[in-house]
Amino acid sequence: MALTAARSAADEPKKAETKPENKLIGTWKLVSAKYDGKEIKFPEGFTRLKHVTPTQFMWAAYDNDGKVTAALGGPYTLKGAKYEETPEYGIGDFIERLKGKTQSFEWKVDGNKWYHNGKLSTGLTNEEVWERVPQK
Repeated sequence: MALTAARSAADEPKKAETKPENKLIGTWKLVSAKYDGKEIKFPEGFTRLKHVTPTQFMWAAYDNDGKVTAALGGPYTLKGAKYEETPEYGIGDFIERLKGKTQSFEWKVDGNKWYHNGKLSTGLTNEEVWERVPQK
């Protein structure tokens, strides 16, 4: 005896429930930054990568030897042009100042660049440009 499964209209996903594409999902490399209006020159061999999943962010800074010197991560939300992170874990003394506090930013993606601007809960202004890391 053969059984067949019939799909009803109720089983089909509703277009109204479809979420817009999240352009931030992926891996990003920090390519420039200004903090409190001062441009930062990164030391030779410095790398900061940011990984964004549908619900979490995590960034890590590391040196030429691959040694992580700072990291931060936790959940985030997107609402229009507003991107908010709430750090829950990290490495470095700043984690105590940021842990559990929402950090609000304005964001936009233009091509392979993510422009990320705002003010941390500590009062530090933050202007960062990240570049999408291509898949290998």
